[in-house]
Amino acid sequence: MTDKRIVLPINLALGIGAYTTKLYIGSEQVEVNVMIDTGSSTLAIDLNKYQPINDQYLSTTTLAQAVVYGAGGWAGPVIKTHIGLNHSQSIQLYNAPIALVSASQQHSFQQADGIWGMAYHHLNKSYDVSAYLKQQSPTLAASYPWPFTIEKNATAIKAFKKYLRPFPEQDITPLFDDFEEHEVVPNQFTLITQRSVEYIPHQGMSLAEIESEPLNQGQFIIGDTGISTEQSKTIKVLHDAYYNTHLISVAVDGFPACKAPPLDAKHLNSFFSNSIIDSGCSFLVLQQQLYQYVVNCLQQIDASFVSTIEAFKQAFQQGKDYQNALLDIDLWPDLTLNFAGPRDEPVALTISAKQYWQSHAKGPNNWMFMIMNQLPQWPDQTLCGLPLINSYTCIFDRSNTRLGQIHWTQSTYDDQSP
Repeated sequence: MTDKRIVLPINLALGIGAYTTKLYIGSEQVEVNVMIDTGSSTLAIDLNKYQPINDQYLSTTTLAQAVVYGAGGWAGPVIKTHIGLNHSQSIQLYNAPIALVSASQQHSFQQADGIWGMAYHHLNKSYDVSAYLKQQSPTLAASYPWPFTIEKNATAIKAFKKYLRPFPEQDITPLFDDFEEHEVVPNQFTLITQRSVEYIPHQGMSLAEIESEPLNQGQFIIGDTGISTEQSKTIKVLHDAYYNTHLISVAVDGFPACKAPPLDAKHLNSFFSNSIIDSGCSFLVLQQQLYQYVVNCLQQIDASFVSTIEAFKQAFQQGKDYQNALLDIDLWPDLTLNFAGPRDEPVALTISAKQYWQSHAKGPNNWMFMIMNQLPQWPDQTLCGLPLINSYTCIFDRSNTRLGQIHWTQSTYDDQSP
């Protein structure tokens, strides 16, 4: 075992609603900033910085991938090369698989250079396109250089993903699993975060100034955190697809809880549970009945609360800032999510108003409301994104049971929120 833990700095400035860390790719050790995402499994890098032609360690494969997210998507070949971590011990993986983004929907990675998925094998499918390559004239030996022409939009990428399905499927070991299997670190990682969108309190701030703001910084700890979980709240993971969990109910402070509907039957074989823990999601996206319950409770507390949310939504949809000097988050209630614990006992996790209302969000005096209604065409599943994760030190422990557990402890960061 090389080390019990690796502590990587993460930052909110580049991802625009997702935290990024640095990886070093290939013989040139090209520095790339990748989004940390517990809702996917793939390591994918775009070609803005990393140039495969200069990589002496690169080896090609006959594999291709296509991934579609809730927003965005991409397709490209799988190659293998060396990957290093932004860490003083110069830890590396050799001959590690990476997908090269050859066609992507605009802004899939925002200003980042790619994505590092932390979920399980189920989400890291590739397809062996050897049969297609042999049919070309002249015959091609590998999926890189990329032999397909795909328009850079969601419809085309979804169509290509469907095209790949008849080819032989091959699961790729996610990078996090690869580190663990090579005995670099134990099978555990921790996220310590503070915000859902970047904190920009002043006009004209440079990227370096935004990155240096303490509220935009966090830690990604691979391996043993050194944090005791004896006093933590623990919920169980139900499936090795996403970090699937069972949400029992949601409660607005001062009101009876609302039972969370089960996942609709037609989606059980693909989405697996009624909630997931997703660090790549900036919002708490509530199943529609739960969202309406929250809105109804807020209406009863103060009718102006709902008017405030609607005013924000209108501004947000128009791409405008929402500034409200009268917004006092101390008047807004806590929100409690009750999950199933290791023995199916209810485990209560709380989100305060400072997390679901973000101040100085992407700009000075701008407010963002971080609770969303169920997405169109999405099943009855709640996406528990950064507003929940920010409230705790979040330990994804995949060593205790086959599917793992998630421990939630009091955040180790001081409360610096304005």
